[in-house]
Amino acid sequence: MFVPKISFMLLMLAWLFCQELPSFTTAEPEAEIQFWETWLLQERADQTDQSLMRSRGVAPRLKEVFRKQGVPADLIWLVLIESGFRNGVESPTGAVGMFQFKKETARFLGLRTEKPDERRDPYRAAEASARYLKYLFEKFQDWDLVLAAYNLGEGDLARSMAREKATTWLQIKPHIRIETQNYVAKIHAAVRIGNRFWEMDPRAHAEWPEHRVRVGETLYAISKQYGVDLTELMAINGLQEPIIQPEQVLFIPLPKADRNLP
Repeated sequence: MFVPKISFMLLMLAWLFCQELPSFTTAEPEAEIQFWETWLLQERADQTDQSLMRSRGVAPRLKEVFRKQGVPADLIWLVLIESGFRNGVESPTGAVGMFQFKKETARFLGLRTEKPDERRDPYRAAEASARYLKYLFEKFQDWDLVLAAYNLGEGDLARSMAREKATTWLQIKPHIRIETQNYVAKIHAAVRIGNRFWEMDPRAHAEWPEHRVRVGETLYAISKQYGVDLTELMAINGLQEPIIQPEQVLFIPLPKADRNLP
């Protein structure tokens, strides 16, 4: 039976009419969110596309972790900004893993930072991130302020609010560093982009197998074990070099035939 192809534009229009609103609100001006959405989709198109590809098979489990912790599942898309869904990444400042925790914050949240470093375990890190977001919401009672605190640090944000006698995000926004001013709107833009991808790409819902690295294993051996191209395995897991650590969780891409299912 012939099935006509549905154009991308028709899919987009269908998505616009049926999409669910994010499960949390924002005081950010619409123009500000749209600016960063355009920036992510145009100026950083390649990086955003690669990040969304890496989110396939991972996002469903992360959403479930956030739901169990009583945190809006949409907030998993902050990972799009934090690490681009690269589980093995380490920043120049020492932040590690998909959720980019520094040692002090990770230990506060009950994560090990010695080997095995639990910041590299996406689900333990996701649980810690959700607990932290919930804790911040109990403190600030506003999701914009929660996101600002997640980026800036709760102490710095609280002190700035006290100094400026501010009680809302828009009141304190001009008085904190520009990175955090932009971060809040970027996260809201990432939520829209991530949800759009989630709604329009059925392959985003298929959970990928995972492999926890054992002592002595090499990435090459793991790629042979699962019949996955080494370069692709590295790309999916955000690895710049074929170096892995015991207890690190690797995502194993589904066979290409399965990934290309409509």
